[in-house]
Amino acid sequence: MNTSMAVGSRQELQGLTQKFTDGTERGLTLFTIQLTCDYCSGNCLFLWEVVNPIEVNSGAHYETVNLTRVYPEPNPKVRHISSDAPPSVREVFKEAALAEVSGAYRLAGVGYRSVVERIAKEKGAVGNSLYSKITSLGEQGVPGNIVDAFHEARVVGNDSVHDGLAYSREEIADIAELIGEAIFVLYVQPAERARMAAARAARRLAANASS
Repeated sequence: MNTSMAVGSRQELQGLTQKFTDGTERGLTLFTIQLTCDYCSGNCLFLWEVVNPIEVNSGAHYETVNLTRVYPEPNPKVRHISSDAPPSVREVFKEAALAEVSGAYRLAGVGYRSVVERIAKEKGAVGNSLYSKITSLGEQGVPGNIVDAFHEARVVGNDSVHDGLAYSREEIADIAELIGEAIFVLYVQPAERARMAAARAARRLAANASS
């Protein structure tokens, strides 16, 4: 597949230079580059920051300092959680995170509420409603700040599914981060400590065997 390139604009970056090991300095230039796919005619727009060549001519070589795609915008990174979390929790969290990154914030709110439901079930929470199940986690020794975070996720999910309330990107991101922190405390830390304990036990065993 071939692409066609067109230089849209050229701008000298006044006051910005690149210093070389021999002590010389050269100015920088910013080009706007448009790439067009010859097959689908789709366009990409880049900002290309380069070091000015010693001589500017048709055969001049420009050394790249930075190349940034500005259109289409790069896809944002989908959130993920540690493999120490149970598969059922990871599966639902991934679905919620995909909704979030797609801008479907109502759906993401419902999804993150579902993550809390999965965690509550996995932890053996009791009760006839999600509210009572989350509250019972506190009675089992789950820290109060995690219980509060789960209730917050529950409320956001309820608002999204029952009232159609659309929370902002930042508000949904905060819910995702609260749940991520809870998963770290409930699953990742215990797993890490178990691995360290196993490593110490193996080291002691090896030391005793060699003595």
